[in-house]
Amino acid sequence: MRPVVGALCALLLILSPASAQQTQSGAAATIPIPGVDGAALTHSARATKLIGSKVYKGDTSIGQIEDVLVDLDRAAVPAVILSVGGFLGVGDKLVAVPVNQIKVGNEAKFVTDITKEQLTSAPAFVFGKTN
Repeated sequence: MRPVVGALCALLLILSPASAQQTQSGAAATIPIPGVDGAALTHSARATKLIGSKVYKGDTSIGQIEDVLVDLDRAAVPAVILSVGGFLGVGDKLVAVPVNQIKVGNEAKFVTDITKEQLTSAPAFVFGKTN
């Protein structure tokens, strides 16, 4: 029994430095991807957290963020798609709103100066078609 325990201990001693080297070399091998700005990332929001959020004009909910448009050629977000009008998802329409028209207000609510009337009279956004 002692030879087996001794062999296991020796094996552990041999593997420990190897695994420590892998950890050290793994940490040294992490290289940031060019173009990723860590400071900009801290001020960014995940699309999955935006989608489904209500947008308010004052205390009144005027729409809900349904999607986020991304311009991959320019690495920009030109618009969010709001669902407006309707009731419980029936009779609503989608409207593209420039992303600079949506702000984060008090209590982490998304707010805008656009009125509900402006949104309901705006042309509907249809995915796959140029408006």
